[in-house]
Amino acid sequence: MKVFSTRKVFGSIIGLQAAARGALQRVAIAKKLNALDRLEDSIVALQAQALGVLVRRRVGSQLAKLEDITDVLVRVQAAVRTYLARKRLLVLIRGLRKATPVVVQLQARARANLAQHHHKALHKTLAKVAVVKSVGGFQALARAALTRNRHREQIKRLEFSLPDVLGFQAVARGYLVRRDWHAWRNHLRRSHSVASALQALFRGVLQRRKFHERMRYYHENLEKVIKIQSLFRAKETREQYRQLTMGTNVSVSTIKNFVHLLDDSENDFQEELDLERMRKQVVERIRENQALENDVNDLDVKIALVVHNVKTFEELVKARRKYGADTAAAHASRASVLAAHGDPFAGPSTLDHAAKRKLELYQQLFYLLQSRGEYLAKLFLEMSGDSVPEKDRRLLERVVLTLFGYGQDRREDYLLLKLFQVRQPF
Repeated sequence: MKVFSTRKVFGSIIGLQAAARGALQRVAIAKKLNALDRLEDSIVALQAQALGVLVRRRVGSQLAKLEDITDVLVRVQAAVRTYLARKRLLVLIRGLRKATPVVVQLQARARANLAQHHHKALHKTLAKVAVVKSVGGFQALARAALTRNRHREQIKRLEFSLPDVLGFQAVARGYLVRRDWHAWRNHLRRSHSVASALQALFRGVLQRRKFHERMRYYHENLEKVIKIQSLFRAKETREQYRQLTMGTNVSVSTIKNFVHLLDDSENDFQEELDLERMRKQVVERIRENQALENDVNDLDVKIALVVHNVKTFEELVKARRKYGADTAAAHASRASVLAAHGDPFAGPSTLDHAAKRKLELYQQLFYLLQSRGEYLAKLFLEMSGDSVPEKDRRLLERVVLTLFGYGQDRREDYLLLKLFQVRQPF
């Protein structure tokens, strides 16, 4: 302790301790610095993020404050700029006012000198022959330019006054339209009766047009309409007949529709059956006569061939034996039968001139009735009413079928079909 308590040793010990502590401290600091060097990038990024957050906060607070006083700042800036602009303008105006006489004199002298030089140069240029010829064109171009300038100025003035002109034109047009409208209204009030008549005529034209369109549509679909009407009438007739046969309270109209059936008896029914049987026999005889006529035509052809030495007489004899000869006795018997039944053209002697004329007229009448089906169609239309008895309708059917020969010949069959195809308007 005595040795250590001496000043020299104690100072050395303190220095050694300080050196040791400094060495330890430097080692610790070096370790910390090495660790910080390793974490430098992360620390820098963290510091940058922290600084960014702080700066953004400050900037956000400043922007919020600025947004609150934006209008005030804009007005202040505008007032300052206005004051500075007025100040500069006043300084410029004062300087120009002070220098105005000198500047005007200098400008006048400069313009005079320029005008003199320009005049001299122009005079020299115009003195040339080549330039003199082009003066006219140059003057024309100058006049055109001046005219265009005046035209532009006039267009500008017109564009400037365009809203007023448009307003005046609108007012004028409105006045003219109102005047015309009042005049037309007064004219319509004075011509109310004429307008009503014209409207009535126009409505009539429209109604007639609609009616014609409807009739044209009906005519185009006439077959469908007739079929629908026939189906409806058949359904209505069946319903009325069922009501007549099975119902208890039958209406008067139903009884009127079937009152013609009350006149029929057993004899009438038997007569109808006999008539139908005789009609079948007539049709069969007509067919036989048609076949005989065909055979006669064949015989005529064969006779003609015999005349031309194509057929032999044996074949002609066989044909006559097969079909028989048309003798004078057969002609006389047929004529007597027709005369007995009241045929005016069947007599024992030849026909006179009046009978031949009647026969020709009847032939023309029958030909006209066969070829022109609209006459019989109109007759059918007239006979289709409810006031015509059923017997007359059946008689008309028999007469028409007899007129067309029950369609035995191709021509008569074709004409009968054409009669069925004739259309009649309602």
